[in-house]
Amino acid sequence: MKKIVLGTTFTALILIGGIYHNQKQSNTKRVEIPYIKAVYSKPVSYDPAQMNDGASLIFSELVYEGLLRFTENYGIKAGIAESWETSEDGKTITFSINPKAKFHNDEKINASDVVVSLSRVLAPESKVFKYYDMIKGADEYHAGKTKTLSGIKAIDEKTVTVELKSPFPPILYVLAGGTAKILPANKVKNKDFFKKPIGAGPFKVVSESKTDITLAKFDKYHGESPKLSTLILRAIDQDSAMKQAKNGKLHDLSSWPLNGLEDVFKNGQDISTVVADTWIIGFNSRIAPLNDLKVRKALQASIDNEKFRKTFYPSAAPAYGYVPQGFPGHVEEQSKKKSKVIVPPHSEITITIPFGLEKTVEIAAFFEKDLKEKGWNIKTEVLDWTEMMKRYEEKTLHAFLVSMIVDYPDTEFLLNNFASNNPDNYSGVKDSIIDELLISARKLQDRIKRYKVYEKLANRVNELALSANLFHSRPHYWIHKCVRNFEPNLLAVAYIDYRKVEFDSKCLLGGKK
Repeated sequence: MKKIVLGTTFTALILIGGIYHNQKQSNTKRVEIPYIKAVYSKPVSYDPAQMNDGASLIFSELVYEGLLRFTENYGIKAGIAESWETSEDGKTITFSINPKAKFHNDEKINASDVVVSLSRVLAPESKVFKYYDMIKGADEYHAGKTKTLSGIKAIDEKTVTVELKSPFPPILYVLAGGTAKILPANKVKNKDFFKKPIGAGPFKVVSESKTDITLAKFDKYHGESPKLSTLILRAIDQDSAMKQAKNGKLHDLSSWPLNGLEDVFKNGQDISTVVADTWIIGFNSRIAPLNDLKVRKALQASIDNEKFRKTFYPSAAPAYGYVPQGFPGHVEEQSKKKSKVIVPPHSEITITIPFGLEKTVEIAAFFEKDLKEKGWNIKTEVLDWTEMMKRYEEKTLHAFLVSMIVDYPDTEFLLNNFASNNPDNYSGVKDSIIDELLISARKLQDRIKRYKVYEKLANRVNELALSANLFHSRPHYWIHKCVRNFEPNLLAVAYIDYRKVEFDSKCLLGGKK
């Protein structure tokens, strides 16, 4: 969840327990064939201000560009901004726009584009408002009380300032994330803009079919030029994707947390890494009987997360709490306190499983069988990802299997999901203790003190039993044997830098691999 760089400490923390495997580099001629990346779904939205799913963020990182970008290890680097500096009081950040930066329609990027684009993510209809509400004037603008956002100003054609309510260094992470993208101010207000969006990223949209989004290299991109000429995002279920990969029709299965034991790895590269995520069964407290803390705690205790992990994702790390490894608030070991679980009287509970996983049917059967044997009135349903996300946003899912990914390298953005006024609060809980801790953490400039508050926050979230925490991914990415320079990002698959990825022509032509 998303220059003053705090990444050094986080990198040291997150790398404990695993470092991705480096690949051999190859100085070979570029091959002009499409690179096909499988994704579990087409983007739910092409609008950064509406993005709340991984497929949309993958698209965003390829097609759009923000002021900043993430490095592979939680650092920050230049995007559209060629430089930036923070005032002595820590409240104002000044960005200088790269004069070479252009949109896909050949228009140069100016400060007005930045002001309009960042104002959109704080507009009343934005779904990502909570990531940006530390900006001065955000509350008033989001509530429709003001016509302009006072905290974002164009100083001249190539200079923009972002002013905060109070110092908040993690704002740089937000501005490097998948929703802080800059769009052409004179085009984005058109109601049809997102039917064929224009960005400033390394790839531009060429065409779209029912399953494929075809992207082409943007020749006038201001940053590191992509080595791939064409990149196709193919929406496909996991089982079909692995079959296509085995037949040489796909180059990239990084959208799924594979174990490295699947047959597809017999012919391809196995690139393992650590990722900051937690797979959970989320509980919606708006719907009975999950509005009862006793029911939530009993259901949480009844779900055998270790049995599930060992059955379906044995290479993953156990999850004893909501916060991933390497972040303040992470629970290192299972509590030794064990008591007999008494299943309270309750109405039926439905657990929704997303279609597209390799063993979707088996996963649904696992939860239904295991919980019914323990006395729970449980049923499971399998939904297409798009429909599931629609119901997630409508807050009508009862309980559901999902991966909660840390989009920015700060615990604040993961636990902020549970703020009472956060529209993305899947749990529906309104807890004054959580709200007060979030406010107090933002006021602290001392990082150690902030971490201690995060630990209290994580403990409170765990006490309220808002999810059954299943595992933390240690994914094995299957990549075609002839692909080079695929470097995992410690945040999430959305932030993999595809500008660097290329084919080894000798390998493709049957030469030395």
